[in-house]
Amino acid sequence: MDEVKKIETYTTKGRLKGIIGALLAIAAIFFIVPVFEKNFYTHLFLQCSIIVLIVSTVYTIDREHNVLIAGLFFLLPFIYFDSLSFLYSSTTHLVIAYSYFSIFTILAIIILMRKILHARFVNADLIFGALMVYLLSGALWANFYFVENIIFPQSFHGAGLFDFDSTTFLSSYEKQFNFLYYSFATLATLGMGDITPLSHLAKSLTTMEAMFGQLFVAIIIAKLVSVWWHVPNKAQ
Repeated sequence: MDEVKKIETYTTKGRLKGIIGALLAIAAIFFIVPVFEKNFYTHLFLQCSIIVLIVSTVYTIDREHNVLIAGLFFLLPFIYFDSLSFLYSSTTHLVIAYSYFSIFTILAIIILMRKILHARFVNADLIFGALMVYLLSGALWANFYFVENIIFPQSFHGAGLFDFDSTTFLSSYEKQFNFLYYSFATLATLGMGDITPLSHLAKSLTTMEAMFGQLFVAIIIAKLVSVWWHVPNKAQ
């Protein structure tokens, strides 16, 4: 019994640490970063906050230390190539950096979705995991938009162009946060209209995200109802 209590205590503490880390990352992304001047360090802080959000979320649900190691594996190359991109004004390094970020985000979403779809009870892990998948999906699509705007300039109206020559970095990092805003507005199908897709790829990505946002909510509600409905039957 003592061993069981120790395991339960360890699990609870691990879950609490992960939730706190995720909440702090969310606060940093949506409340701290916007009030500072957009420069390289703000950009780096934003990306590190998103990585912390991903690692904390997956660790909360999966509670494996391998997740933390995987987070470092993707975080360090991202910082390295992202720094090189502005040191040498290289879009190639920038695309490589964001590729690491995108791959890790996709893997995190897959891990969380597997846990959600295989859940047998409605508990904090299920609800927290569903919420984090929604947030990570918005961050992932924001990354897609940002990279597309780098490779194919003028893919969006209202977001501006990526420019390495900007001395204030405003034309670079302001775009990143603009696409984060645009992504969540699309995910929630708000349709603000201040940023609009122009290229076919931009329109396709926007449509896919809007469809995902609607289908994900429907799937999660169906899952919650299904699990909740079958619990009494199992108890009998």
